[in-house]
Amino acid sequence: MNSKIYQRIALLATCFIFLSFYTVDVTTTPPKRAHHAMIYHEKEQKVFMIGGSTPEHGGSDFIFYNDVWSFERTRWTQDGLYGDKRSGLSLAYDPLTNHIVSMGGFSNNQSLSDLRILRGDKWVTLMNDSATATTDGGFIYDILRDKFVAFGGSFSREKINSDTWEWDRQSWIKKNIKNPDPRMAFAMVYDTKRKKTVLFGGMGDTPDKIFGDTWEYDGESWIKVATEGPSARMAMGYTYDTKRGLFLIFGGTSGSAILADTWGWDGIAWQKLATHGPSPRMMGYMAYDRKRDKAVLFGGRSKWPVDINDTWEWNGTTWTEVKS
Repeated sequence: MNSKIYQRIALLATCFIFLSFYTVDVTTTPPKRAHHAMIYHEKEQKVFMIGGSTPEHGGSDFIFYNDVWSFERTRWTQDGLYGDKRSGLSLAYDPLTNHIVSMGGFSNNQSLSDLRILRGDKWVTLMNDSATATTDGGFIYDILRDKFVAFGGSFSREKINSDTWEWDRQSWIKKNIKNPDPRMAFAMVYDTKRKKTVLFGGMGDTPDKIFGDTWEYDGESWIKVATEGPSARMAMGYTYDTKRGLFLIFGGTSGSAILADTWGWDGIAWQKLATHGPSPRMMGYMAYDRKRDKAVLFGGRSKWPVDINDTWEWNGTTWTEVKS
């Protein structure tokens, strides 16, 4: 055999052996979007982003997503395409099973009612009760009572929910209590320090009904705890900072303006934390990375029909744009 050919074959074999032990990490920036959902995975210690949609052709049509992305430090990595394409879904994290849990969303021109867990590379449906159909609702895990709590959201284009439901790992239970006013696109988190569900803002049954109130739920009743603080708004980014015990919100829309301020609720009062940072946007959703002590924000809608795909981090005092 020609020595040069032999050398080339040997070189290719060496490269093959090397590559067989080396996994190429392909990363990129997720496509622009709004109506997505973000959550922190405690076991994997990464922020995950799932689904969403974005307008195209000047807003006459929409692209829907079923992609799952994870974020570490400065890297977005696409984990895969799982299940159907949907937007307006809500996510919670189950620390007992280490699964991401998904509630509802919007697909095929209707609100969905399935409760799912992300198991490996597929969504597994746990329950599908049409009475719990919702888009842009609230969904959290109450660690004290080991129950998932769902509230509000859009049942259909003509109906806004005002019901509180609890999932006890076996069935949905509708709470027979006085609820906050019907609303969607509000912010709702579980306050691990005070062991309560906290809700802020949202839109009522008409676009001109925008809320600026704050509610808390302890498993027995909803109590309005504040009417002062951030201006009335909907579709804001939000998360819970476990280190500082703060319910964080960013931006949103008042209906007439798109906002870019940052606020924190400590269980007693709202405090404006920043007026500078990401550009004004609504549906720029967030998740708190507990390992790195930073709130991560991705994308959102800067105006109709323009979505963006930038990434920002809040470290408790300032915002910094993250370049992948």
